[in-house]
Parts: sequence; structure tokens; C-alpha cells
Amino acid sequence: MHVLRTIKAMLLVASIACAMGCGADSSPTSPSGNGVAGGNLATAAVESVAAVRELVSADTDAYHVSFSLREMTGNAGVTIKAMDLTFANGVKATFGPERAPAARIRAGGTLSVSDLTVTGSPASRATSVQIEVLLTDDAGRDSASVASATVTSAYVLSGRIVNKATGSPISGAVVTITFGAATGRRATSDATGAYVLRTIPAGQLSFTVSAPGFATVTRTAMIDGNAVIDVGL
Repeated sequence: MHVLRTIKAMLLVASIACAMGCGADSSPTSPSGNGVAGGNLATAAVESVAAVRELVSADTDAYHVSFSLREMTGNAGVTIKAMDLTFANGVKATFGPERAPAARIRAGGTLSVSDLTVTGSPASRATSVQIEVLLTDDAGRDSASVASATVTSAYVLSGRIVNKATGSPISGAVVTITFGAATGRRATSDATGAYVLRTIPAGQLSFTVSAPGFATVTRTAMIDGNAVIDVGL
């Protein structure tokens, strides 16, 4: 009987130890089971950067910067805290998360940020820009992602659309680029007949002008600076 009681006691101790060990091994590393707590720091890579300098006027350049953010780990999301742009000419700007389509990027997701615009002086033009995005992951840990890009040049094509017989402005005329790097871009003339197409790359282009009741007209131009082209229909 003494031996039997001893064996039962040993089996009871072993069962308790096994239960404790199994419970510790099977518990998740975070409430969601995705490994966020104590796991790898979630962050996002800055990709597909495009930076364009546009000569807005004789004394103003506008820099338009676009890029995408891709969460790298696939384990947790990240939230944008700030987006910093530093240009080679010393111009700096900081944008908040409200300038992005969404503040949070889901785990493994991608978010596109477009047209962060900074103005500068043509007397000191920047040839490159550095982007730094400050982030916080779902576990509250901070990180920063950095990328750089060359700044390319673009220009403004503008003018007025008028009735060539009377000289009166034509409102609602559609100006469409049909050849060149900006093919497919379009603008509509306002009540004064004015149209504006921005961030047009340098090079040769063709565009059409159409309006109800008028024959469509095609124009060709070489863009190597801001261009003003009036068209009569």
C-alpha cells in the first residue's frame, strides 16, 4: 500500500508539471498571436520616389514629391508620425500624417503618398531630395525610413482658347496632350478661356483643343521652359 501511494503521488506531480509546461509553450506572444509584442520591429520602406521641380513663376520653383510606403514584416501595421523632405539646396519641410491618404499602413500593405509640394527660389535650385518618414508600429515602437531621389524638371503649359472669328473666350474647351511624355493629360478652359497644364516634362509634345460647335485644332510645341500658347477655334 505504501508503494502504491508513492506511485500515485509521483504521477500527480508529473501531471502538474506537464500541465504547467504545456501552458507556457502554447501561449501566444501577443493578444492577436501575430508576434508583435517582443517580435520584430515593424517598419515601412520608402519606394518609387518621384521628385519634380516646376518653374511656377520667374521667382518661384515648386517641388512636387511622391512616393509609396510598404510595410516590410507582414506582422504588424505602422502609423505615420511625420514625413520630412530635405532638398540639396537646404530647403526643408515637414508634413503630418494628414497629408497621406491614411495614417496607418496595414501589415504587409502599401500606401501611396502623392504631391507633397515645397516652394523655393530658382536662384538656388535643388538637384536631389532626401525623404525621411517617422513611424510607430502597432506595439508603440518608433522607426524611421529614409530614401533619396534626383529632382527632374517640369514646366507649365498655359494659354487662352478663343473664337478666332470674334476673339471672344471659349469656356469649357478641352486641351488634351496627344504626344510626348505627358500624353493623356488634359485641362478645361475657364470662363476667360484660360487653361493650365502643370508639371509637363521637357521635350516635344502635341495637343488638341476641342469644343462643341468648333472644329478640333492640333498644335505642336517644344517645351524647354514655361510655354504660353493661345489657340483660336
